[in-house]
Amino acid sequence: MVVKPELEELVIVLEKWLKTQPHLPQAIEKPVLVRFIYSMFGDVEAAQRLIELNYALRNKHPHIFLQRDPTDQESQQLLQVADLLPLPGLTPDKNKLLLYRLIDYEADKFNFTASIKVFFMMADLRFVIPDEAGMCDGEVPIFDMAGYSLRHVARTVFSSLRVYMKFVQEAHPVRLKAIHVLNCPSYLDKVLTVVKPFIKSEVFKLIHFHLPNADTPYKHFPRDMLPAEYGGKAGSVSELKEKWVKLLAEKRDYLMNPDAWKIDKSKKVKAATTETNQGTEQVCESLRTLEFD
Repeated sequence: MVVKPELEELVIVLEKWLKTQPHLPQAIEKPVLVRFIYSMFGDVEAAQRLIELNYALRNKHPHIFLQRDPTDQESQQLLQVADLLPLPGLTPDKNKLLLYRLIDYEADKFNFTASIKVFFMMADLRFVIPDEAGMCDGEVPIFDMAGYSLRHVARTVFSSLRVYMKFVQEAHPVRLKAIHVLNCPSYLDKVLTVVKPFIKSEVFKLIHFHLPNADTPYKHFPRDMLPAEYGGKAGSVSELKEKWVKLLAEKRDYLMNPDAWKIDKSKKVKAATTETNQGTEQVCESLRTLEFD
């Protein structure tokens, strides 16, 4: 990712602000700060608020965001049951495709809370891994419901679902452009009865439902971007997954580093210095539109 000079200025302002907030994690990596700024369209003050919410929610739910290990038995077992894959490249409108699907359809093997934990570990990982395609303008999750049964629905942990939905809709530093649900089953209405109460109306409008074996998804994104199993040219799922599972292990220390995620409330200060706030306002006033190469 090539960061333009004006964005560098905003990152510096955000880094200075972070130092005035000693209760927040002080090991937040620069690419993550870039994402916070970009997701807020260059508004540093909005990025600050998003950071506060992001890490507050992480620390409110430590069993999902802090007490985690990508190499432990729970995570590894989940990765044997499901695929959670960022796909290479960007769509013509510069969106990132993300594929989620079951590979083992036995419901008794599916751990709902573990799937949420691994989802966020994968998200945190890819935010610090340079993407050869560059910074995406938005994100498009693709959920393949093949093999998903009512027995899976029955294993939903509502407390974990509530955390997941609140975080991705309010605290995640991404621009959600669309959601595609493939291979929708005949009992989709029962699935929606479970999840719809947690979905904001503006987000629900972004969801596209597709029948089994339908070609309708490819009106929205190129089929070639999908793995070979879907008729695409992105390589096999196993090849893509091997790469990301390896990266999870390599970044284990980062994902488990408390300095990168944990809040210390005893260090919280009432407000940043006036000088820092003025600096933020001056930079934000002149830089509202960002471009990435």
